[in-house]
Amino acid sequence: MSILELMPSGSTGSEAITCVWPAEPGSSDTVQTEIGWSMCELGPAAVPAKDFLRIVAAAYLADRTVSRPQLAMLRDLNIVVHVEQPKAWTEQMLDRVADLLHWLSGDTWRIRLVQADPGPEHIRPGVPVEAAEAVSLLSGGLDSLCGALLQLDYTATTVFLGHRDSSTSIRRAQDTVRADLLARKPDFTYVRYAFRPLLPRRESTPRTRSLLFQAMATVLASGRGATRILVPENGFTSINPPLEPSRGGPLTTRSTHPWTFHLVQQILDELPLAGIAISNPHAMMTKGDLVAAALRPGSADDLAVAAATVSCAKQNAGRLPGANPNLNCGLCIACFVRRGAFAAAGRADNTRYLATTLTGASLEQLKHLRRHDIAAATYATRAGLDEYRILASGVWPPHTDFDAVLGLCDRGLEELSLVTV
Repeated sequence: MSILELMPSGSTGSEAITCVWPAEPGSSDTVQTEIGWSMCELGPAAVPAKDFLRIVAAAYLADRTVSRPQLAMLRDLNIVVHVEQPKAWTEQMLDRVADLLHWLSGDTWRIRLVQADPGPEHIRPGVPVEAAEAVSLLSGGLDSLCGALLQLDYTATTVFLGHRDSSTSIRRAQDTVRADLLARKPDFTYVRYAFRPLLPRRESTPRTRSLLFQAMATVLASGRGATRILVPENGFTSINPPLEPSRGGPLTTRSTHPWTFHLVQQILDELPLAGIAISNPHAMMTKGDLVAAALRPGSADDLAVAAATVSCAKQNAGRLPGANPNLNCGLCIACFVRRGAFAAAGRADNTRYLATTLTGASLEQLKHLRRHDIAAATYATRAGLDEYRILASGVWPPHTDFDAVLGLCDRGLEELSLVTV
């Protein structure tokens, strides 16, 4: 069992792995962050919202720094979190958070809260906090760009939130999207914050990163008086149907699955957070539907900014001879879905992919690296999706329209079939 303790600076830890959250934006020996412990950068947020982010941040740090066993693949993780109001969290609420973390990561989680030592309050002077109606996540991906484009009429009342990633390609995509949207709408408000471990990273694909993003949005919404958190993602990717029998379990991404939002909403409802609701406004759209709705036909500007986004789930081919590490690979499942979306929407795909820029031995090496993704996509487009495995691949919120879910998956598969390897 691995134990990680997260505490504010000036506190004394007792567990195996101790992570210190700095009082002000900056770095401790273990954590780098642009949000101080008091989180005043996000506005005058309610304490339960801030404690929720602290719990999720501890889980993210544990997820990122504890290696996954090669055979069992599952970890036993215990987090100890210093919070302002530990008594506000019942055992049932902590069990619900542990269930959410298990659903996302496949691991076993135990959570213990302790009273944080009162420390000096960090005040960020001279930064006005304007009220908002909604917080919309903007990650640098194609779906979040489409969500932002569809939200442009409401920029005066929407704050767009990004997580400052260590990946150069993600940062470049976020910067490009921000500049484009700000040029279109001068009242466009985008804030971006870093939070990352400085301990050695032993897990390259943390399943809790999206939850950290959503917890940040919860604090920002509370601090701005917003009642809606929007997480733009196409429904096919959110459901992430198994394309072949071997794909599932802890290797399955559930970041924006309907059950994820259901569990997060239950947690928010149990905390006194003034009725904040979290949702995916595009849950019943394929990626092609979303691209068609957001990118104007014939708009060179829309196509250019879309081409700058990052969808790739496996940016690990940058060391191939002649490869640009900042490009989408073009051959992982996420890239196949992206390429199929442009084709289905009737929009030109101006994205530069490694699959279309590499040649010769480098291209063959890339295809070898992506052989499992290519095989899964080929299998699914030829054999179709098994509706029983789709429904059995996860848990579903009450009153789910399963006919609509299966229809959405069929339409997503049709888009996938438009891609030629």
